[in-house]
Amino acid sequence: MFFNNSIHLGRVSGIMISIDYSWFLIFALFVFLLGQGYLPVVAPGQPVGWYWTIAVFTSLLFFASVLAHEMSHALVARRSHIPINNITLFIFGGVSQMEDEPPTAGDEFKMAIAGPLASVGVAIIFFGVSLLSVVAQSRLLFAAFTYLWFINIFLAIFNMLPGFPLDGGRVFRAALWQWTGNLERSTHIASLTGQTFGFLFIFIGVGSLFFPVLRNYGGIWMALVGWFLVSAARNSYQQVVLRESLRHVSIREVMNPQTSPVPADISIEHLVTDYFLGESSSTLPVEQQGNVVGVVSVEDVRTLPRDEWKYRLVSEIMRPLSEETVLPADDDAWDAANRMAQSKRDRIIVADQNHVEGLVTRGSLLRWLQTHTRLSPGQA
Repeated sequence: MFFNNSIHLGRVSGIMISIDYSWFLIFALFVFLLGQGYLPVVAPGQPVGWYWTIAVFTSLLFFASVLAHEMSHALVARRSHIPINNITLFIFGGVSQMEDEPPTAGDEFKMAIAGPLASVGVAIIFFGVSLLSVVAQSRLLFAAFTYLWFINIFLAIFNMLPGFPLDGGRVFRAALWQWTGNLERSTHIASLTGQTFGFLFIFIGVGSLFFPVLRNYGGIWMALVGWFLVSAARNSYQQVVLRESLRHVSIREVMNPQTSPVPADISIEHLVTDYFLGESSSTLPVEQQGNVVGVVSVEDVRTLPRDEWKYRLVSEIMRPLSEETVLPADDDAWDAANRMAQSKRDRIIVADQNHVEGLVTRGSLLRWLQTHTRLSPGQA
């Protein structure tokens, strides 16, 4: 939802750390509220430049705290052999992007509880520094680190609400999973709980615009958090249903086997008239001397002016195979869906020793889900 456009900062313990563009909005808001409101009120009489400097410093430390929270999830997940490739900071905090669900309820519990425990640990450190700032007689640093330990405690408490996919909701799901032995049913119950909390936040946030008594409990920001929680709870449940639906289905069952490889040395005009107009797929594998060397799509053709189609070759606009994902037909369909999500691409080549057997696209997965399951990706 938020992670298609992000800036990669680098890797920590092999995990890519990214910042979504929406993060800059919340960072600027934090700096403004601290520099214009909180710091001048709590520590009056300081130079204006110091307020803004400490505001930036405090905001950076807060998001470093969020990163520590997410890193704790990721490191515990790795101990359970769950790959975590990316952590993204965005407008509502941060998220660790897992490739799979935890294998057991116990692993789920340990991974979920790690985040709030990390936030409490960070809060204790900041509390200690705030005491040292009293000894140093720095009211401005005392205000900053008091804010930091308090907000980390709040972060830990908020995340322990029993609404999926918050950490407390994952702990709740782990308990249900241990009790029922059914991951999908447990996720459904935890997701409904998460949506209930989300709608409650939306009610409070919107209601605060009309009822003064609710303004002490949150404003429109509360409604935005509620909307995010409702969406995240629904999407998380859908992902579990998709995983359970596709993990026992082979790629052979969902692929389009009628895909004809395109020779790399034909013209773009030949490609359009003899292949794209005769195929249902908008993406085709490219073959050279009997081996798959890449893929070409309608989108690739659209990048060329129409008058160049006659003399430009497929090999000039195709995407090399190294940029694509190739899977054997016997792999499970969830692997294909997961690979497409990770690579942000909409197709997977199905091949065996460079011999093309078919193509899996988001559309072919959706068609299979619509005819074989009760839930498709477009449903709430």
